[in-house]
Amino acid sequence: MTENKTKLEYSKQLDGLRFFAIVMVMIAHWLQWDFYNPIFQKAPYGHGVTLFFVLSGFLITRILLVYKNKYEEDGIPKIKFIKNFYIRRVLRIFPIYYLTLILLYSINYKNTHEVAPWLFSYTSNIYQSIHQIFIGDFNHFWSLAVEEQFYLLWPWLIVFIKPKHLVKVILFSITISLLTKAYIFFYMNNWMANSYFTFSCFHALGLGALIAYISLYKQQLAAILKKPLLVWSVIMLYLVVYYFLAIRSEVSIYKSIVDEFFFAVTAAFIILRASQNGFRFLPKLILENKFVVYSGRISYGIYVFHLFMPGLFYTVTQYMKLYTTNKYTLFVLLYLFTFLVAHISWKLIEKPISKLNKYFPYSFTDKPS
Repeated sequence: MTENKTKLEYSKQLDGLRFFAIVMVMIAHWLQWDFYNPIFQKAPYGHGVTLFFVLSGFLITRILLVYKNKYEEDGIPKIKFIKNFYIRRVLRIFPIYYLTLILLYSINYKNTHEVAPWLFSYTSNIYQSIHQIFIGDFNHFWSLAVEEQFYLLWPWLIVFIKPKHLVKVILFSITISLLTKAYIFFYMNNWMANSYFTFSCFHALGLGALIAYISLYKQQLAAILKKPLLVWSVIMLYLVVYYFLAIRSEVSIYKSIVDEFFFAVTAAFIILRASQNGFRFLPKLILENKFVVYSGRISYGIYVFHLFMPGLFYTVTQYMKLYTTNKYTLFVLLYLFTFLVAHISWKLIEKPISKLNKYFPYSFTDKPS
């Protein structure tokens, strides 16, 4: 059975993983194709989004499972939990997303008006999957669209399906995702739909959900899966297989389907161990470093803003007559510049709004936090 907890323990190491996820995304967007070494150029930086998906699937499902059990124990209608869950998600996600869109729309920034209906409705991933087209500085919003669509469905399944059927639902979602990716690969030749379409991403979200289920309902199995030797073996196996199949060969189905799934499985092992601050020694020092943890905490803002930052950065540096031609220095400066904007957003917008959560508690018997 599940642990009798009404509050979830915070893990610094999960925030540390968010930092690495956002850095991977930024390398993929700003630096990857400037590497001369083919190993670094072909490294799977784009899987930063996959890491975010597995993290999201884990954290959201764990919240849903823990408080679902609490509501059942207290005899409270679970629809109240669903309502507060959605309000808290809206308070966390909508403010800076829609403020950014409204600001850019008002100044007619690039192609904002053209793609506005898709952006405002969180369906840009569907637009891109259909038309196989990049949408400029808004391209990264496809993953936010996937998460919002995930939230529309997932809470209802997790909260209202009986525990004995939950693992079947989770495994079914992973299977449907892989079958969707295989169908698109073999019959549609649409790599963008293979990556951006909602069901194409459910394997990563589902794997996160699976380890949440295991951590709460199958604690003996969770203890085995979190063992350091097993976690590091999975990591090394992924790196070795990736080196031989993705870097040294051109096996397209591996890159399109197998690699992404294998990375998500590896991420699930890492997240399960990090969820209880389980990494030790050097990984612990890195994942729990104050800058790394804080960067992970504000990573949503960093992600939302990062593709808009180069233009603003170049405008500011040209005005100040500051220039650099070193690609690595430029990357660090762009990261720090984006970090600063996200930090301001966190302090002035996101953190104050998050205080409203006390009016929408997950559990009505918990003290407001």
